[in-house]
Amino acid sequence: MSSEKPKYLQVYDAIKYQIRSQVYQVGALLPPESELCEQFKTSRPTIAKALNLLSDEGIVRRRAGFGTQVLPPQVAALRVGLLVPQLSQTEIFEPICASITECAHESGMQIIRPPELGRAQDFRKMADSLASQFISMKVDGVFFTPIEYIQNHQDFNLEILERLSRAGISVVLLDRDIYPWPRQTPYDLIGIDNIEAGFVVAGHLISNGCRRIGFVSEPNPAMTVQLRQIGVREALVQNGYRTEDLQTVNFEAEYPENVIQSLQQGQVDGVVCANDATAARLLRILVDRGIRIPGEIQVCGFDDVKYASLLAVPLTSYQQPCFGIGKVAVNTMIARIEHPDGPTHRTTLKGRLVLRESAP
Repeated sequence: MSSEKPKYLQVYDAIKYQIRSQVYQVGALLPPESELCEQFKTSRPTIAKALNLLSDEGIVRRRAGFGTQVLPPQVAALRVGLLVPQLSQTEIFEPICASITECAHESGMQIIRPPELGRAQDFRKMADSLASQFISMKVDGVFFTPIEYIQNHQDFNLEILERLSRAGISVVLLDRDIYPWPRQTPYDLIGIDNIEAGFVVAGHLISNGCRRIGFVSEPNPAMTVQLRQIGVREALVQNGYRTEDLQTVNFEAEYPENVIQSLQQGQVDGVVCANDATAARLLRILVDRGIRIPGEIQVCGFDDVKYASLLAVPLTSYQQPCFGIGKVAVNTMIARIEHPDGPTHRTTLKGRLVLRESAP
């Protein structure tokens, strides 16, 4: 090493060269400071100064009690926004966003989560405002969950996408597309295979001996819920039933007797609920009416949210792989930013059915 430079710069140059020549791979930890002191024959403050310089440039990340980790090149400076307006309405988005934040941090990517995200009830106004914020901030990318249950939601979501794209911002969709299935927008999308999820849940009920399957959801269900219903129908067909055998029931909380009446008239003994929130309310109604679960009727949900195991009758639920969704979403975003003209990637992750007392 040249003696013309200060010692900390000599150390900085040497470690930077080792990283670029892949002596230390991306994600690897550098040796402890004590070993670096011995390697470079210098003091700990000098080593710390060199590592801090590497950290400031986004080449490594330092964490107390963890060490100094090599970051992917050209990722450290990336800033990506979360545009998930209905975060507070759908419990599954919180752990997915937490996973995105954690995995992005490990990659050196900065996630921007505005404080108002998910708090306001005017989701249209929130999405419009957040899109404007991200454009003015000149972020590199945005994770976007299209808004449902607003007037002209498809046109509004497309407008958001077009505004972000015109600003040169990469977009990765979470959970769902803008168009009804099977039509697709030309954007990357990360989520679960909802058809497969519905197939698995219904197949479990059939294997448990259920012969009359019901699908319970709120009126005008989201596209993801409709896909789960398609999966349930396919499970029926593959087990020798007709698609017409599926009893579809609208869940209207203000008319609980109608829900019970529909299930009893259809002699339903196995219920697939659109999600855990619907399943939790249905279970409460069934328990209050003295209907034995799972003796008289078995109930399953989707998402395996944190309260699913804490209900009066712990709920069997299809668990979304939230950490995996976050990790794949981050990797997809990095790839999209680095290769903006690359082919569209649609990644569906496989979850698992968590068995509990409602349908053991």
